[in-house]
Amino acid sequence: MSSEHVFENTHRRQKSSVSSLSFLARHDSTVSFSDAAVPYKWKSYRTPIITPHIREAYYGQTIGMRSNAQMEIGSDPSLGFSDLVHIGKYLGSKSYLYLHDDFNALRRRSGDDTSRKDDDGYVGFYHYEDGINFEGGEEAIENHICELLNLEKNGSDCYWKDDKIPEHLSGLKREFVVTLCSYNLFARSDFRARYTIYPINQAKKRSVKIEKSYQIIPNAPDMRSRKVYNFSSHTLGDVHQNFWLGLTASGLIRLFVHLDDPGKQISGLVSLFSLVDKKENLLRSIKILVKFLPYGSATDISASYGAVTAGGDSENPKRTNSYRNSIVDVLIRICQLDYTGEAARYAISEIKRRFYVNKTNGDFDYVILKLMQCSGNAENEEEFIHFIHDHLTAGSIYNTQSALILQEQVKYLVSKKKFNLALKVAKKCSTILPLDFDAWYNLALCYILIKDYENALLTINSMPIILNQKSKNIDIDHVSGLKDLYLSTLIERSNSNEEIISEKTFKNFFPSPQEYLSRYESNSIRGEPRSGDIVEKGSIHKMWHDMFLFNEHLRHPIIGNQFYQSPLLNCSSKELGSINPSLIKLCGPNSKRMIMASRSSASVSSSILDFTKTSTWGRCYDLLTLLTAIVGWDDLVYIKENLFQDQELLAKNLDNPDYIVDKDINVNRRTICENWLEQLFIIVYEDLRTLMVLSSHERDSNRSAIEWNILGLLGWSVKYNLKDTISDLITSVMGFADSGNFDYFGSVKILEIYDEFILSDINNTGISLFHDEYEHKLYSHKLILHLAENSHESFIKALENNYLTLDFILLTLMKLISWNVRWYQYVPNHLVTKILMKLCIKHDPVYIRSRVRLVFEQNKNNNAFTIKNKKAFFPFSSNTGADNKSKKSNDYEFSEKDTILSYTESLVEWIETLKENL
Repeated sequence: MSSEHVFENTHRRQKSSVSSLSFLARHDSTVSFSDAAVPYKWKSYRTPIITPHIREAYYGQTIGMRSNAQMEIGSDPSLGFSDLVHIGKYLGSKSYLYLHDDFNALRRRSGDDTSRKDDDGYVGFYHYEDGINFEGGEEAIENHICELLNLEKNGSDCYWKDDKIPEHLSGLKREFVVTLCSYNLFARSDFRARYTIYPINQAKKRSVKIEKSYQIIPNAPDMRSRKVYNFSSHTLGDVHQNFWLGLTASGLIRLFVHLDDPGKQISGLVSLFSLVDKKENLLRSIKILVKFLPYGSATDISASYGAVTAGGDSENPKRTNSYRNSIVDVLIRICQLDYTGEAARYAISEIKRRFYVNKTNGDFDYVILKLMQCSGNAENEEEFIHFIHDHLTAGSIYNTQSALILQEQVKYLVSKKKFNLALKVAKKCSTILPLDFDAWYNLALCYILIKDYENALLTINSMPIILNQKSKNIDIDHVSGLKDLYLSTLIERSNSNEEIISEKTFKNFFPSPQEYLSRYESNSIRGEPRSGDIVEKGSIHKMWHDMFLFNEHLRHPIIGNQFYQSPLLNCSSKELGSINPSLIKLCGPNSKRMIMASRSSASVSSSILDFTKTSTWGRCYDLLTLLTAIVGWDDLVYIKENLFQDQELLAKNLDNPDYIVDKDINVNRRTICENWLEQLFIIVYEDLRTLMVLSSHERDSNRSAIEWNILGLLGWSVKYNLKDTISDLITSVMGFADSGNFDYFGSVKILEIYDEFILSDINNTGISLFHDEYEHKLYSHKLILHLAENSHESFIKALENNYLTLDFILLTLMKLISWNVRWYQYVPNHLVTKILMKLCIKHDPVYIRSRVRLVFEQNKNNNAFTIKNKKAFFPFSSNTGADNKSKKSNDYEFSEKDTILSYTESLVEWIETLKENL
């Protein structure tokens, strides 16, 4: 095999000197010795990091695909792609393992093999990663690759740990090649490391021979203009430290952007923990992000903000994406991990140290203001008010940053129920930023809160909604800039009579995450340890094994543009046949609601779980249904008809300007309702009508679990009959559990509801009670309850005591945690983190750990307490429509050797360590 095979695949090589790499020194002006002086604390693993091991259709496919995708980035802000780890293994061109591939595209099986390259018997396996630490340069790369391969370093030599070669590498007779690709979004280039490990069959007790080479490939529009800069171990040290910091920052940003949005995750993605696993590393990550704040406009901005715009101040022409971007979002996210507020205060001090020398106010006042809301310190509220005052009196307010700060003041005033004052400030914001969606959104909200519904509708009608005629020219199987090869093949095979993926291949592609047994307390896992000293990490046997064994259509994560859209995309044909056709029409991928939401976010699809917060159209849907819940549908339609001009009447008058149909109507003084708002009214009407019709049937009708699920999700989004909606979701979760499956969509929504109603006030500064500052969403249901003061407290109390009890929430949370770990999320996502954190604040970490243990014991197999107390946990389980025969065999959630209990306890411990002072 050629020594440059795959590594240079699809590239045109061009040698250049290191001195010509101007992009490496792009951030020189902000470099100081302290940037490189404090390394991350490396975590010592006794077992290798377990990752997916997905086979390519042909050798070098993923690397070539990455090269092509890099040329399509262009000049638009982009986060780039998740890091790729590719392993080329020699199997022999005539061997059974080489020739037999039972998971491939059907076109290849039909004889079309034109895509196969001259691979000399090599086969490629790959996975993706987010969160690699590159700060140490070559040493960091070596450490990470050795960790993946179960190698340990002793000086300059490498050995197999405990003389054990990983199973997937054993028996190889030729060298294998490991290629690591990582995109630096600040330098706009792809870094690649190529490690060739020589024959290993005789190397168990010898040092392993490794050859290393490196490349940096800047973005280019085509192959002809593409440059490839080559490095060896001797010359890689010439690469500027800023490049490694940029790689680390890029990976850190992608880690949390992808982790908290399943729609942006690609199959085979591993979320690494080392950048935030302890307080020292958390603060180090904050320091790196602060360094790159001036380059925030190079990163993505959430589609929920609408178009990028700017104020009219010519002296300060910065646009909104200088303050609203992925760097700021991730900085807020990791500061929230420390609920004492120390991390947020550290971030503020770093901003002032780096950018506010001899100044009180500066270019990042808005970011500082957002960070002030990351802790529950009551003193923050007073500091928040003084900071706004100091900023607004320091200079002109007619600039972008001042307008954004005024919007934060609007949220604060809404929290204090100073609605009229908030309205005055919101009007000023819309004057300074007339094209900013949030400015108009806050203005409409204020009109609703003061009960001026006519002006609220007029404001909604004037909102700068983005509705792209069609999304970018990408397919459903493209995720975050790359084609999801596993998803693509899975979809193709599911549309045929072929087995989607065999159990053996699935286990080979996605091995179960594992961990060293000593990490767990001796009394956490009973029975004999499996596979020697190794146990599964965060496992639930029913979910990890039984569910996939009997449901081949579920052998995939719920991510990407396909499976994250709706529960309907994860159903079997039998389950789909049990759902009312009207629900499929409203909640399927071709529903008008999902199409409008995806058009607004310029994406291929939209998810029923979060469409109300991911696009401007979705946020308007949320606002209109909020208005409907407050006013009532009939009254709202009456207001609309009297407020807006009838379009048919308008057309007649344009054709006959001298003819007036109704002399009481002054056509020229009435506003025209925008087409998108007319469509929105129709969509909301269809949602409400369908729910009312289906709800008119008996509540105990024998519906399937998936139908209860769709009813609950639809009812929550349209804000119809809150009590029944929550009951539907609980019934759905239990219906799936009774059949031995896991309700991902229902579990996520139940935890979100619990957070909004029960936990959102915990550790809240009081600055923004009705908004989630990280997720950019309004707690609209909570706001509706607060406006109905007579029923607010009684409803919340009933909800916490009778519906969403602590034990039920902990059980749901443990199952979601286990599901995420099964798909290699070694960092808990935002929902899991904030639920666990707020529960620890509300009850105490020791109590939560003991309660988790109690829930585990009560739901464990062969425990008589389980069946006896089932209805205490799930009072709606009788309505699931599940087979009574299946209930008896599935009357438990956990088995004796499940490790989810110990893993959940370790997460509580991790949260506690992040609050400790250094």
